[in-house]
This record gives sequence, structure tokens and C-alpha cells, in this order.
Amino acid sequence: MTDILDELTWRGLLALSTDLGELGTALDSGRVTFYGGFDPTAPGLHIDQSGALLVSNLEWTEQLSTLDFLRDIGKHFPVNRMLARESVRARLEAGGISYTEFSYQVLQAYDYLELYRRYGCTLQLGGSDQWGNLVAGVDLIKRVEAVPVHALATPLISRPDGVKYGKTEGGAIWLSPDLMSPYAFYQFWINRSDAEVGGLLRVFTFRGREEIEELERLAHQAPAGREAQRVLAEDVTTLVHGAAECAKAVAASRALFGQGELADLDERTLAAALAEVPTVTIKPAASGLPTVVDLLTATGIAATKSAARRAIAGGGAYLNNKRVLTEEAQPDQSDLLHGRFLVVRRGKRTVAGVEVVSG
Repeated sequence: MTDILDELTWRGLLALSTDLGELGTALDSGRVTFYGGFDPTAPGLHIDQSGALLVSNLEWTEQLSTLDFLRDIGKHFPVNRMLARESVRARLEAGGISYTEFSYQVLQAYDYLELYRRYGCTLQLGGSDQWGNLVAGVDLIKRVEAVPVHALATPLISRPDGVKYGKTEGGAIWLSPDLMSPYAFYQFWINRSDAEVGGLLRVFTFRGREEIEELERLAHQAPAGREAQRVLAEDVTTLVHGAAECAKAVAASRALFGQGELADLDERTLAAALAEVPTVTIKPAASGLPTVVDLLTATGIAATKSAARRAIAGGGAYLNNKRVLTEEAQPDQSDLLHGRFLVVRRGKRTVAGVEVVSG
């Protein structure tokens, strides 16, 4: 078995740690219980987070009075050391910090202490921006229990422009299908750039080093094939949503661009796929549904009706993946997918959706 610390290092997942030698010895000696804390400030988790035994710190804070907390826990936190934490210093320099934010490291440290007492937890994981809070817990347990424990911080996962992935930055990649469909989740990964796909394969998949390096080589030498992105998207979507949902997402991705049958997609998957492309809602008139020329312009994939007619004349316009042959072409009720959807396409990659509603 590969040494876990070596594995984390080559995958780029080890940013900061307390004594690595002591941590390595602890890991070699047997089972190590660890935890990562998450703030319940959103309706779900996103890709920086994963499943485990879930406990709430309300279990040990609900009956704890403020006076008891300050007397028994607060006394172990020198203010000068708290002020020296990078996260605190940065906020002070940026204009100030509330008492609630300032005291957060004490609360997080107390969580670590209680998890040590209740579950034998001796390792806390977190992002590198949480390093001050992590080591505050290490210090507290050493003071109160006189035992060595550990902290390990991973680097923040960021885009090539340096912006981190996360809910506070917008565009979070949610794990819950209620917040982000499996299709949209799959599309996020398949659309990663060649520059970032290698790092994401290291962090979010269990592929081995040689295989990832080969995929990186392909991304560099044969980028049009997008093999690395395909592997990334399928691995992570299967991990989060299961093989069946991943297969549906792949099928929808192919069908939407003319490489599969749209009629084979279930209604939920097709709706999720169309939610990721320009889509318009229409009501049929007494004369029936609009012509394909009108649909191409209504969805915006043709700027004008003249442009739409030229696309049809050139053989580059499609309705439900079938080439449109005449400018007068008009869909009817039998063309509606699941009784309400149409897919129009210009060329190979420009796709839009139409939802037909009654009334």
C-alpha cells in the first residue's frame, strides 16, 4: 500500500501540517480517527466536501453556558496568539473583524477537544485558509489533555485564474441532485481546461500516478480528444451520483449534439440537459407550432430569419437531431419529446431548447 502522506503529496493535497514525522508514525501505528468540520450555512455540500460520520457540535455546546465556556476553555487562549493568526491579522488589516469571527477559532478548537474525548479523534483536516483554527485545536488538546494530536491542511482548489471553487465565490458545484443535476455536474467536469484537468484528476479521482500522467500527456499532445476531461467527468459523476446517473448524463451529452437518440433520454435527464443551453418557452398558436425558422431565431442560435434560412439551405439546421430540409418545415405534436420539448441545432455545437406549454 502506498504511504498516504506520499500519496497526498504527489496529488498536491498537502499544504501544511503539524509534525509530519509524528503524524506518519501515528498513521503507521494503526487506525487514526480524523475529522473535517463544515459550517451549515447552505442547503447542501459542494465539491470541497465529502460524506462520513456526521455529528453536530450542538451535542456538546447546547448545555454549555457562556460563563463555563469562558472559564474552562477561554482561559487557554492567549489573546496575543489569537491576534497573530493569519486569518485574524488579514481581517484586521482589511478593516476589522467582529467578535463572533474572532472567537470562531476558540469554538473550533473546542470541537476538536470534544471529538478527541468522544471519538478518539487525533487528526483534523481542513483547507489551508483554516490553518490557524486547526492548530488552535492542537494547542488546546495539548494544554487540557497533555496528548499530541495533529492537523493537516490541504491547499484550496482554485481555477487557473486563482479563484477558488466554492459556494462563497459563486457557481458552487453542489453534490445534491436537488441543487445541481447530474447532467450539469457532469458538464462542469467535462468542460475543464487542459491546464487544470491534471490537477483535478489528482484531487478528485482515484486514478494512479502513471495513468494520470498519461492522461496529462494526451491533454497536451491531443487536446481535441479531451480524453482526460472525459475520464475526470465520468469518474467524479459516478462517485457522487452513481454509475446509472453518470450513464444518463453521458447519453444526454452525446444526444444533445447529434451523437445519440434524444428520444431515448428520460424526461428528467432531458430537462436537465436543456437547462444548460439557451431555452425558450412557447405557446402553440391556432395554426400550430412555429416553423423551424422561427424557432432558430427565437432561441437566438440564428440572429435573423435570413440567417436561419441560410442555415437550412446549407444543410446545417436540425430539429431533434434530424436535418431540416425546407424553409417551411414546421414541427407538429408528434415531434415533441415527452410531449413538451424540442431541440434545435445549428451546425455541430450550437444547440438550444424549446419547451412547449399549453394555455
